[in-house]
Parts: sequence; C-alpha cells; structure tokens
Amino acid sequence: MSASYRRRLERDLPGWVKAGWVKPEGAEAILANVRSSEPAQSNRLIEILSVLGAVLIGAGVISFVAANWQEMPRLVRLGLLAGVLWASYGAGAALFQRGLDMFAHGAVLVGSIVFGASVMLVAQMYHLHGNPPDAVFVWAGGALLAGVLMRSSPSVVLSLLLVCLWGGWETQIGRGVFWPFLPAWIAVTAALFWLGAGYGLKLAAVAISVWIVSLGYLMDRGHAHDFVAVMGIAIAGGGVALQGAVGKQFAELGRMLLAVGFAVVAAALFALQFVERPPMVVLIVLAVVMLAVCLAAIGWGIRSADRDLVRIGYVAFAAEICGLYAKTIGTLMNTSLFFLSAGVGVVALAVGAYWLNKAMNERIGAGQ
Repeated sequence: MSASYRRRLERDLPGWVKAGWVKPEGAEAILANVRSSEPAQSNRLIEILSVLGAVLIGAGVISFVAANWQEMPRLVRLGLLAGVLWASYGAGAALFQRGLDMFAHGAVLVGSIVFGASVMLVAQMYHLHGNPPDAVFVWAGGALLAGVLMRSSPSVVLSLLLVCLWGGWETQIGRGVFWPFLPAWIAVTAALFWLGAGYGLKLAAVAISVWIVSLGYLMDRGHAHDFVAVMGIAIAGGGVALQGAVGKQFAELGRMLLAVGFAVVAAALFALQFVERPPMVVLIVLAVVMLAVCLAAIGWGIRSADRDLVRIGYVAFAAEICGLYAKTIGTLMNTSLFFLSAGVGVVALAVGAYWLNKAMNERIGAGQ
C-alpha cells in the first residue's frame, strides 16, 4: 500500500471513529497494518532497481567481452566467461544466505544473461552451425534451471521471454504452428506458479493468449478463428470453476485463466468480424455477441474485484466500437442504426443489472 493511501487513512479514520463507524482500537490496528506493509513496498522497489541494474551489468559484460573477443586467447575467453558466470551465481547464493534477496535476484539474473552470451560466443568461437533458434532455447533452459534451483523469479521470467522469442522465431521460419512452444511454456509457467511470481504469471498469460490467438491465423489457411473462440470459452469456463476452488493459489489461477479465456474469445470474435469479412447480418450478430461478452466480463470483474478482467473488458469494448465504426463508415445509415441498437441494448442491460442488484439487496435484507 502506498504512503498516500496511509496519509488518507490518517486523515479519514479520526472522523470515522468520531462517527462511531470504527472503534479507536480498530483504527490503530488498521494504521499499524498499513504501516507494516510499507517496508515491503520499499523492498519491492529495491528489487526492481536491482534487476534493472543487473540487466545493465550483464549488457556491459557482454559488450566488453565482444569488443575484446578477437584479441583474447581462446583459453582466456573461456576462463573469463566461466569466471563471470560462476561468480554471479555464487554471489547470488551468498546474498540469499544473508537475507538480501532483492540483491540476490539481480546477481542470479546477471549469471543467466552471461550464460546466454557464453552460448552465443562459444558457438561463434568453435564455428558451430545449426538452427539459430536452438541457441535461444538452450539459453532459456539455462535461465529456467538457475531460477528454479536458486528460487529466483527474475531468471525464470527471462526464460519465459526467451521461450517466446524462440517460439516466434521458429514460427517465422516454419510458417506454421510451432507446437513445441506449448510444453516449454507450461514448464516455465509451472516454475513461476511454484515461485509465486505474480507479475511473471501475468506475462505468461499474455504469452499464451497471443499464441492461442495466432492459431486462428496459422491453422486452416488462416480461417480457424471459430476454433480459437471455442478454446477461449473452454479456458474461461475452467477459470470460473477454479475460482470456486479451495485455496488462494487456485483462485488466483482461476482469475488468470478467466482473463486469458476472455481475451482469446474477444480476439477471435474480432477476427471473425473484421478479418473474415462476413455479410452485414452476420457482422451485426457477431457484434452483439461481442458487446454482450464484453459487458459480461466487465460485470464479472467488478463483482469479483478483478481489475485486470475489467480493464481487458473495457479495451475489448472500445476496440469493438472502433472496429465497427471503421467497418461501416461508408454506410452512415448502417452505422447510425447499429450504434442506436447497441446503445439501447447496453441501457437495457444496465436496467436489468439495476433490478437484479435491487432484488439481491432486498433478499439479503430480508435474511438479516
């Protein structure tokens, strides 16, 4: 929680105590809880700065070695790379033992970056030829292994980014669906879930969403968007089911799956409307479905306090409106009729939500 939130509570709580809404001891407990969370936020900032510094240090080491590569004897090259690599991992282990985790993550990340540089430079030194994306895959595997063994989530996040680079590169070369990306993504995501890296899991959710959506453009000659929509519905259904499961971790996993499923469905519906070029009647039906799905996602997100789902819902809703306007701008009558009908539909949904909420409140009041 931020310091501004604490200051606001310090201003508001005396008035709440005076009004009888909060007991004095409750106000003190609230402030104590908020103040205790501020050091964690400071540590988070230190960890972010440490990771950014690690990236810069790794880039500096790679640049130095590359600049002086030709002047160094081969044995010195190998010794320098191995020395920096193990010094970084050793420093990370020592910092973890001292409880300086925020700096230890940076040291491990430096080691993982140097490992990737070592793979590339050694391949160049010995004139090893092969499939270039394989080197990226080896780098990703090394970063994943280091992150798991030393419990360092930034190194696993680096592995995730490298797996995405590897998958995208292989897809571009093969010009088709690169299925090995899926087990690699599962392995990295499982490691992030085990480490409890929330930001890493969000990146993993974005990565798999993009990959699933790409299937619509790569399968069936670019016309598999309906299949992608079905996949999205299944993923979202699994997310809803997991949100009711016992355990906070599984509930969080359910929220992530629901967001991924909705994003996939929205992207597939968008493609069915504006990539497939359907007739106007089909376009209007799909548009109504799309808007209804967006509103349902926003409503669910508000009800479950899932801000990510709400944001994705708003973005999808805005993209749909902009896409429809661009699609029908040549026929102003169709545009006006659509926006009129869409507006009436949204208002009708709002009225229905109002009466439903009122009925639920009355039922709760009657139960008390």
